[in-house]
Amino acid sequence: MGHTEGINCLGYCYEYGIGIEKDENKAFTYYKKSADANNSNGMYQVGYCYYLGIGVEIDKHKAFTYYLKSAEAGNSMGIWKTAICYLYGIGVEKTETKFAEWMNNP
Repeated sequence: MGHTEGINCLGYCYEYGIGIEKDENKAFTYYKKSADANNSNGMYQVGYCYYLGIGVEIDKHKAFTYYLKSAEAGNSMGIWKTAICYLYGIGVEKTETKFAEWMNNP
């Protein structure tokens, strides 16, 4: 499996049971494989899983870390979630300055 977006999509299928039996643990596994291969959507999804506890224990700091990785790779959802984490102090120290920086990120 070399296509990172395809790997990410497979995680999505497992998360929601699309064409296959729903399995949140497998969803996380495929999202993580995609993230480890530098796919920004995979990074975002891993953050989302840590945030909500999909296939893993809830860990807001890890969620923030993966949202930030995704944002740094230019992912628009990652940028938005990183900003929100800074605004509300989710997994990171609350700072409106960093929130504004990410919201103004082109």
